[in-house]
Amino acid sequence: MLPAAKHWLAIIPISKTAAATASTDLPIDTLGYDFMSVTVIASTADVVSNTLSVLKLTEADVTAATSFSNVSGAVGGTDFTIATNAYTSTTNQNVWTFNVDLRARKRYLKVLASPQTTMVIGAVASMYRGEQAPISATKANALNLVSL
Repeated sequence: MLPAAKHWLAIIPISKTAAATASTDLPIDTLGYDFMSVTVIASTADVVSNTLSVLKLTEADVTAATSFSNVSGAVGGTDFTIATNAYTSTTNQNVWTFNVDLRARKRYLKVLASPQTTMVIGAVASMYRGEQAPISATKANALNLVSL
């Protein structure tokens, strides 16, 4: 059987502008998990340069917005180049992924993503190798949990 995952909505899917506030960027509680994959998804860019201007992970011991600091190695534009999708491509997807070993991280993580102009952006975190498998929808942080 594959390991059970716990999913967490990291960015509420919404049309964001470059000046948007971070109110849709939610802290991810990683307590009890050793590994996480965070996937950011955005609508198709209308021009080549319309990619993300901000893409990074931050971490903190508490959920207060002012407590979060950048995760070294996970800051777009500093630690890596934020990839740009082909102009109005329908075959290439606007998907960016962080794979994170949680054992050396603080309890709460946030993924921050902002476009250069306006794009619909959302993100989900999938956590694995938990101390306990989420055996109910509530524990899996889902509306339904169907195990086959």
